[in-house]
Amino acid sequence: MGLITLVIFPLLAWPILYFTDRHFFDLFTIENDQFLSIFSFLSIGIFFGLAVIWISEHPYFEDSLSKYKKILINFKITIWRAFYLSVCAGIGEEIFFRGALQPLLGIVLTAFFFVAIHGYFSIKDWKVSFFALLLTGFIIILGWSAREFSLWHAIAGHFSYDFVLLLYLYKTSSND
Repeated sequence: MGLITLVIFPLLAWPILYFTDRHFFDLFTIENDQFLSIFSFLSIGIFFGLAVIWISEHPYFEDSLSKYKKILINFKITIWRAFYLSVCAGIGEEIFFRGALQPLLGIVLTAFFFVAIHGYFSIKDWKVSFFALLLTGFIIILGWSAREFSLWHAIAGHFSYDFVLLLYLYKTSSND
């Protein structure tokens, strides 16, 4: 799954970049004075990851969000797999969504699209949709970071968010 994400999403980005006269490797440009601010976005990803854990474990949301946890448990997460999947998702998805789509659709529409294809909006369960709106807020922050700083900032936030959630899943599923 990680390798597919790392390969397929950048491949999907290539034609979009080509037809909009943007170059793939230009996505990775970063100014020297922006390197240290990447740590801020690692922290933001950790914060949102912890907030999602707290919300998903809250009794009010637990039933609605449990199906997502069950899906992830099937991946049999280890620490190495958590790291690997987080790197692959952070790089692959950010290249496509923030690097290729966002300049065409804008930050907000791209964020909604990102959350929607992950299956978090629900017509039947408004608690899941509330969670999706919270997640959309985080994705808007990633979009803003890619526009104002660099794609690396969005990658860092996405990576740390996923890594926190997958490590938590590893810890809780190994205790079952």
